[in-house]
Amino acid sequence: MENKYYSKVVIGTWSLSGDLGKISKKNVYETIEVALKNNFFEFDTAPTYGLGKMELILGEITSGEKKIKINTKCGYNSENIKTFLINDIKRSIDKSLKSLGKINTLFLHNPRNEIKSWTNIIKFLNDYKKNNHIKNIGISLARNYYFSEDILNSFDYIQDEINLLRPNSLEKLKNCKSKIMARSPLASGCLSEKLSLKSKFLQNDYRNSWLGKKKRLKNILFQIEQIKKITGNNLRQFSKNFLLQQKVINKVIFGVKSSSH
Repeated sequence: MENKYYSKVVIGTWSLSGDLGKISKKNVYETIEVALKNNFFEFDTAPTYGLGKMELILGEITSGEKKIKINTKCGYNSENIKTFLINDIKRSIDKSLKSLGKINTLFLHNPRNEIKSWTNIIKFLNDYKKNNHIKNIGISLARNYYFSEDILNSFDYIQDEINLLRPNSLEKLKNCKSKIMARSPLASGCLSEKLSLKSKFLQNDYRNSWLGKKKRLKNILFQIEQIKKITGNNLRQFSKNFLLQQKVINKVIFGVKSSSH
């Protein structure tokens, strides 16, 4: 990776939480430490990742390090139920601050139709920003849920799923003034060059609901083959470069599960 792109890379920690498959604590610590040694200083997490485990680990490892930026989210209560009530958001933020010490960007976690008063929510988040508890506020968009430009422009960052299979996401956000953070650069593994008709997904794997359906899987594999005809064989590298070289994309979240990633 070219040095000029290092500042655009955010290390995603969902895969390290154990939610997507068992992972040893030693591997988690080693992976984060290798990321830091290689000058990757920004991390994406959430209080739902490992039921708060990832926030605690990141807070422990990065305590006192001024270079490090940790982005987290709010929108779920302690029972992992989605809620955007002000009191629930406050409890979530305060717990994250206790674990992390400081928050670089706080994202609303994939809201759909739950928020009735955006004015109250945005004002509440900005109060935390004014008090220097968090540096930026953001919104992490649920798939295919887009809000008015007035709402989106109220945030410093918009996080959305953007990749070679979903390039139209950029079209949806092209007129927004907020900075753009792309997630799922390899489309949840679809662009990893490991997907095939023989791929199996466990029932608790979030991808099972769509990749577990043969018709959908065949359609995605067909799209991938068409892309490869244009890009050549190194689909994985092209997928990364596609996002990193986009001037309109400010940050790209790369999920990792080991130090080799």
